[in-house]
Amino acid sequence: MLKSRKQETPDPSDAGPSGASLPEASSETGARRPRRSQVDRSREAREKLLQATIEVLMQRGYSGLTTKEVASCAGMSNGALMHHYANKAELVVAATAAVYDEAIKRGQRVAKSAKASESPIEGFITDCLSVYFDWPFIAALEVIMVARTDDELMQRILPVMENYRSTTNELWLSVFKNAGMTPTQARTVLNLTLNLVRGMAVNRMWQKDEKHYKLYLKEWVRIVREQIGPVGG
Repeated sequence: MLKSRKQETPDPSDAGPSGASLPEASSETGARRPRRSQVDRSREAREKLLQATIEVLMQRGYSGLTTKEVASCAGMSNGALMHHYANKAELVVAATAAVYDEAIKRGQRVAKSAKASESPIEGFITDCLSVYFDWPFIAALEVIMVARTDDELMQRILPVMENYRSTTNELWLSVFKNAGMTPTQARTVLNLTLNLVRGMAVNRMWQKDEKHYKLYLKEWVRIVREQIGPVGG
């Protein structure tokens, strides 16, 4: 599971003696932990590499990212990285896909929450803000800006973005319709809300105005309710 830097916390289970092998467990201390399989080790290595890719991407941007630095950040050799990902583009696309897979799961949790049930529009805004006002959008934007003039990279990254958008749209259109919106109302509210938040997210990169963003979004919810009537609850 990928996390932003501010979300990471040390795992107490990682602590332990260094440089010494553990003695064989007795009946008093319990059985030894089973050795990890090759599949488990490979999965953990990929997760470390993808997390490190996001870290470097956030710090240096796509143009400044190198596989050597990612490998170092992950505590691995460049050769070990190449065993899992053949080149920089493949690595970055895989990391972006992992970011948006997490965003989809987070959106699904929000859609099932009490807040989304009571106020679907506010629930959708919460989902949008968790992506576009945070590191997933910044990381993806770094890649998209380069892909704009790199056809090969665009062909790799576009399916990732389209999958996220179509999956998320389908999820929230269903929530809106279940709350009483017509299909046309649901599509209109979803797309206008999405583009409102995305526009703020771009503006936020150089002009952080959290107070007014919140006021505008609150006003947007009021306008929607005024136009289509109460939904949810």
